[in-house]
Amino acid sequence: MKCLKRANDAITSLTAKERPVGAPSFLTAGADKKSFQRGSLIYNREGHCGTCHQSNGAGLPASGFPPLAQSEWVTDPDTDRLIKLSLKGLMGPITVKGKEYPGQVPMTAFEHLLNDQDMADVLTFVRASFGNKGSAIKKEDVARVRGELKGQNMILQPAKLLEDHPFAK
Repeated sequence: MKCLKRANDAITSLTAKERPVGAPSFLTAGADKKSFQRGSLIYNREGHCGTCHQSNGAGLPASGFPPLAQSEWVTDPDTDRLIKLSLKGLMGPITVKGKEYPGQVPMTAFEHLLNDQDMADVLTFVRASFGNKGSAIKKEDVARVRGELKGQNMILQPAKLLEDHPFAK
């Protein structure tokens, strides 16, 4: 009982950004729900996704940071594109939801900041938040893509990513 009280006290003392959120009902597997919850914490860490894309996923369009909410870059079935840009970062002109973004400020490369599980968790959160209804990303998929990119040191360009991974029709 004391252990449970300490755990509840610890969660209560956390700020809203530090508390895991409830997973959406369309994520049915328990592991996917836990991944979503862990991802919510990573997303909201200082200097991580929420800094530019905001806690509501709307981005900061006036500053050149596109939305994640209902973005084809997030929800498309080809998750390798999303994993790649999250690992290596992104710079260059990009169109999101029909709006052009100059891409002059590079997206942070999280390759050396997040391990495979953390990356899978935060991408699961993004794909299943902000009105998005994407499937979970698995740690094994992140590991596979990370391996494919091994030795590539350049930040990615949106045009090249779309050449390699066109959007589903």
